[in-house]
Amino acid sequence: MAYLSRLLFVTAVALLALAGPSRAQNAGWTDVPQGWTQAQRIAWWTATQGSRLVPRAWLDSLEQPDSTAMFLDPAYIASFRYLPNPTAGWNSPEANCPYDPDIPLGFTVDCQSDANLSNTKLRWKANQTDREPWIGMNCSACHTAELTYKSTRMRVDGAPTLADFQSFTEALEKALLQTADAKDPSKFNRFANRVLGPNASAADTGMLIAALGQLNQWNAKLAALNDPGGLRYGFGRLDAIGHIFNKVALIANPNDFSHQHANPSDAPVSYPFLWNVPQLNKVEWNASAPNIDLNDVRAGAMVRNTGEVIGVFADIVIRNKPGFGQGYISSIDLPNLVAIETQLTTLQPPAWPEVLPPIDTTLAATGRGLFQSQCAACHSVPSSRANLTEKYTVTVQPVLAGNDPTNTDMWMACNAILDWANTGLFQGNKTQIVNITTFDDMSDVFSMTGNAALGALLDKKWDLAVAGLEGVFGFAKGLPLPGRIKFPAGLSPKQARAAACKAFPDDAASPKMAYKGRPLQGIWATAPYLHNGSVANLRELMLPPAQRMTEFFLGTREFDPVNVGFQTDASAPGNTFQYRTQDATGVAIDGNANTGHDYNNAGLKEPDIRALIEYLKTL
Repeated sequence: MAYLSRLLFVTAVALLALAGPSRAQNAGWTDVPQGWTQAQRIAWWTATQGSRLVPRAWLDSLEQPDSTAMFLDPAYIASFRYLPNPTAGWNSPEANCPYDPDIPLGFTVDCQSDANLSNTKLRWKANQTDREPWIGMNCSACHTAELTYKSTRMRVDGAPTLADFQSFTEALEKALLQTADAKDPSKFNRFANRVLGPNASAADTGMLIAALGQLNQWNAKLAALNDPGGLRYGFGRLDAIGHIFNKVALIANPNDFSHQHANPSDAPVSYPFLWNVPQLNKVEWNASAPNIDLNDVRAGAMVRNTGEVIGVFADIVIRNKPGFGQGYISSIDLPNLVAIETQLTTLQPPAWPEVLPPIDTTLAATGRGLFQSQCAACHSVPSSRANLTEKYTVTVQPVLAGNDPTNTDMWMACNAILDWANTGLFQGNKTQIVNITTFDDMSDVFSMTGNAALGALLDKKWDLAVAGLEGVFGFAKGLPLPGRIKFPAGLSPKQARAAACKAFPDDAASPKMAYKGRPLQGIWATAPYLHNGSVANLRELMLPPAQRMTEFFLGTREFDPVNVGFQTDASAPGNTFQYRTQDATGVAIDGNANTGHDYNNAGLKEPDIRALIEYLKTL
């Protein structure tokens, strides 16, 4: 019954959404139709995936770091470019877990029992139940965009967010640390008064101090593993793979953290757009995750999405050498993952909005011919925007073909293969759940992450059966296993990783160090470009790499319909982050390089570039 109530989440929302209009329907907005009803959009923005970042009562009561202003102040949240909540007048269908209208879009409320969980099983007051609400995130926090053109605002579901996840989590962790700092008891006293009430007992106050310290210790461990060494992601980028891998490394060794190997999360990528994803044969920027159909729901997507939730604050307990048929206890909400993935199969790419300058159809026709001759070999053209059943085989391009230094920045692909960790609780466990190979004392984290995701799913046997996903574990046999990597001696960790990456034995027929080419429907709404967001707009992407901007500003939502991307000058409203591809000496910054994607770009004249851009607007 619990499963069915969650699986019918979207239906329940459809009824309750009638109670109040979305803010997206207010004056100043224009709709970007993508085939979803308003009820489906609300479900996309609010459904929990089992993510647990911070207790709801704490976030509601928390002050900003170095300030007495509240953390959830809308202007403060907007500084990280998270979007305001669009669900005013809407009530959650779960009466025992009401939604919080003060949290940003894509932030969710999770009220499941914590009886069998680990790091989120916190107690900060007497008689506290095991279902205290927690705030987390879902897919839409990272995959919902808002664009403005003059006085009109447009929201695009499934498009990359501009959010600065790095700065947001740093600010949250700093706020929690300052709240617990005994040097400023007034900050804690205000926090405790809001969380516990003005007449809290000394015992409850002591419990709150202890629980706050537990969460701070956990966050500090993750931050130490993720430390990118001074690299700033800025708006619209996140090293998601790095964060997922380091979360897995931590849960493998939660009580022996000092001996765990750190893999810096120093390869941020642009949040990918999600329409067409269910139609692709491979996903992730490096095409590392195969999509496998199983009863109309992608088994591969369930493994991938489970890994995503592990990375963004799911609670998971790794069992060492679990018994037959046992998995890993977690907070993953599998029914909602299934419902969200099912809904994504109906998301249409966004069409060029009428509020923007009209497309020059004559010029676009010229661009269509150029695209067919120069681009379609890597970027297939779907038959229509409404055809959501057509399947596409992505083009996989090796990153280091010929070790050409002008290739696209290699770090996301390299880290995904080369990151390793001490296996801890994984040691002795079967590597792929369904085979007889076991983990030894060290492993690539790619394999550990796949194992963690499959183990979390195995613990949800009833939910898997109801969803018709009992065969999901066959997915494990398709995971590419890089095996133990040997790093050259006598080099710094970064130099050793670079050398190992360049020496990695890739099979040209099935490269692992690679990035993918995919259909470009709706590409107009997905700036900045390249996998690492290093190219500001479509015009820049078609220039020879040496002619591209080496720095530009980010943060504005104001759209540039001519070059197709966000405005890049410092004067545009909200442009507060300067993206740099090179350091002061002209050397490419690892993770930020804007080279690559050069397919005779020098042969394109300005009229050709304009024609191609005009055609891309039509997709």
